[in-house]
Amino acid sequence: MRGLRTVYSYIIKNWSWLSYWVVFSFSFIIFLYIILVPPGIICPDGFYHTKMALMLKEGKIIQDFPWMQSTIFKNLYIDHHFGYHWLLVPFLYLPTPNNLDALSAEIDPLIKAKLAIVFFASLVFLIIYWFLRSLKTKQPLFWTLLGFLVAPFLIRLSLVRAPVISVSILILGYYFILKKKYLLLLLLSFLYVWIYGAWPLILLVTFIYCFAGAMKKLTDQWPAIKSKSYDIEPKTLNTKKHYVLCAIRSMFKSFFTRNNIKLLLACILGLAAGLIINPYFPKTISFYWFYIIKIAIFNYQNIIGVGAEWYPYPLDSLVLFNLPVFIPFLISISWFFVFIKKQKKTGWFLFLLSIFFFFYTLKSRRNIEYFIPTAIIFCGFIFTQIAKKINWPKIKNQFKKYFQGPDNIFYFIITLFFVVFFGYFSVDCISHGIYEERQSQINNPSISHLQRASLWLKQNSQPQEIVFQSNWDIFPQLFYFNDKNYYINGLDQTFMYENDKDLYKIWLNLTSGKTDPNEVAKIIKEKFNASYILLDKNNKEFANLLKRSKLEKTYEDNESIIYRLAEISPAI
Repeated sequence: MRGLRTVYSYIIKNWSWLSYWVVFSFSFIIFLYIILVPPGIICPDGFYHTKMALMLKEGKIIQDFPWMQSTIFKNLYIDHHFGYHWLLVPFLYLPTPNNLDALSAEIDPLIKAKLAIVFFASLVFLIIYWFLRSLKTKQPLFWTLLGFLVAPFLIRLSLVRAPVISVSILILGYYFILKKKYLLLLLLSFLYVWIYGAWPLILLVTFIYCFAGAMKKLTDQWPAIKSKSYDIEPKTLNTKKHYVLCAIRSMFKSFFTRNNIKLLLACILGLAAGLIINPYFPKTISFYWFYIIKIAIFNYQNIIGVGAEWYPYPLDSLVLFNLPVFIPFLISISWFFVFIKKQKKTGWFLFLLSIFFFFYTLKSRRNIEYFIPTAIIFCGFIFTQIAKKINWPKIKNQFKKYFQGPDNIFYFIITLFFVVFFGYFSVDCISHGIYEERQSQINNPSISHLQRASLWLKQNSQPQEIVFQSNWDIFPQLFYFNDKNYYINGLDQTFMYENDKDLYKIWLNLTSGKTDPNEVAKIIKEKFNASYILLDKNNKEFANLLKRSKLEKTYEDNESIIYRLAEISPAI
């Protein structure tokens, strides 16, 4: 007993730093289970990112990208995940098990990349917890672990992709902005450009902070603004226009304060440095203009089939899938507006951030990874205000009064029921969220998907021969297992559509089975200069078309078929 008391006393005494280990360790174990144990990779882009990291490990910085022949990448390529790929490299140096066969040895780096995501995803929860503690929120551990109730958030963090780093960068950005760490904000902005193409978000966050200060000042000064004329003759303007003009003038003045200008300059200079001090400069300027405008803002989701992550959630699904966060989020918004005059600049900042990311998620479901942690931080901040308003001694006395004697056993039973019910609900939500996330991993294609077909091409084709693949989204697997050959498109269909819209329509008609079977070989050879066709058997329409085309089948397994295209004799 004395030993247990000693351990307990040590934990209580050192909880301030031990809690960080608890959060990270718990997160690490959970993500080990949901990321590393399942045999698949939830998003095929993970193959591409692992391959790029392997190339960096070998000392290759890819400046041109001929592996996607019919896309803008062929002539306008930058590695817009360059820093993220470097972050994966240390994990590729982890020991490799002995006696692996050739096929397993090819898969080993993918396992190490998944382990890297386990680490980075755990780091996200650690940073959320650290930031909540820096805001002096009550029960920061509870609010941090609330994220484990949200399956879509866990899924996004489990991708072998850069968003898991982007979330951590943005939360660090929140801290540097609030604490006015100008140099650190500049350095973080610089690194963001190198790590991920979503770097404009940190400029938007800085802008929102400046706007939050202006809104706070406006609400504080509104009674005075209404009573002053600001040298405007009331006779020349009606009352509404007068108030609007006064509000705009007040906000403009509050927005461009000295501190705000320093923050904006630090962020802009950091981003500009990241674009210029870059191995891909000056292509960074033209590429990001295309990437931000064509893909991130406008997107062609109503014209071409882009990745599922670019489409929005239905509003009811968004709320139901994220209900454990939405309930306190709605309570927090209500509290914010009821006590809006008492809110500080930090409250305004977190409120506007969470609202912005909510609407950003309505545009595209991929942005859920930003909304959930921001909403959790906002809820923790507001519920701390609520807790301070509650008269806890009075509640404690009421409980003592109710639970004295057998006459009040009914109140005890009711309280016990609610504690057990909500405790069970919380545990059930966590286990259900983890189960859903893990199932999404298991149900995805195997980590060795198309490995054998790629190996056959590597052994039987000539270097740089073009392979016409049946799906744009199997490019990452093909590129990972066989960079000897070139392919048609991949990563995002916008890259092909913007490169040549007519060629995209020809490709779409082919892969959807809407082409004359007798013309298939000629079109693929002449338009795409391909020597092989690789069919993923999941594409039934293209498979049926190729059966009717009577092409030469040179390889087949349970996943794919490879056809060899004969040379077309020139017309005499």
